[in-house]
Amino acid sequence: MEAPKPMTAFVGTLYVGTDRLGRPLTNAESARLAGVLRANDFVGASSVALRFAFKKTRSHGRAQDLLGRANLRLVRRGWDPREVTLVKRMCRLVWSEFTHEVEDSVLARRAEEIFLLQERAEGRSDPEEVAAQRQLRLEEEARETKRLESLRAVFVEAKDEVNLLWLDYQLKGIEEPAKMARESGRDPKEFYLAADRRKRHLERMLAAADEARAKREEKT
Repeated sequence: MEAPKPMTAFVGTLYVGTDRLGRPLTNAESARLAGVLRANDFVGASSVALRFAFKKTRSHGRAQDLLGRANLRLVRRGWDPREVTLVKRMCRLVWSEFTHEVEDSVLARRAEEIFLLQERAEGRSDPEEVAAQRQLRLEEEARETKRLESLRAVFVEAKDEVNLLWLDYQLKGIEEPAKMARESGRDPKEFYLAADRRKRHLERMLAAADEARAKREEKT
């Protein structure tokens, strides 16, 4: 019986991505991917995606960060030129990374709080620096609270009980859907399916915020 052939990075025009490959690209595969990207105007697509990222974040630094993560995700998740153009693929990846920031910010704030507690416990923190960090943290918490309240309101309006549970568990530091299922007595599939709905909720919420901001800018 012949051994199965190892998967290659390209199947016809489809680039399968390193996640499906389960390994890094070889030099030859990297060179081929670079050639495919050049042939599809990667520079131009990146420029459009960067402008899109800036429109969403209103920050050059955050826009660059989003684009960098989108590029990494393109390499990892793949791309089929027959299904979508490169510029649309890049913009979709930027949008996906942007929507994840709402969820990630909750975890990042919690990690910062733990770090500062450890610093104080070990006596390494400067009092003035701690005070400044506390003020910045309070301001960020106020912004984060407003964002989470908006997100909760969206879940309530949609009568999305599972995502309301997800939000409560996130704030408690419970991140794994399986653990959320055990705590709530629900089927784990409900929490995995809720992720798709949550993304749609976020997209509508962010679109409404963009529309409101555009109206404010028109008045000024």
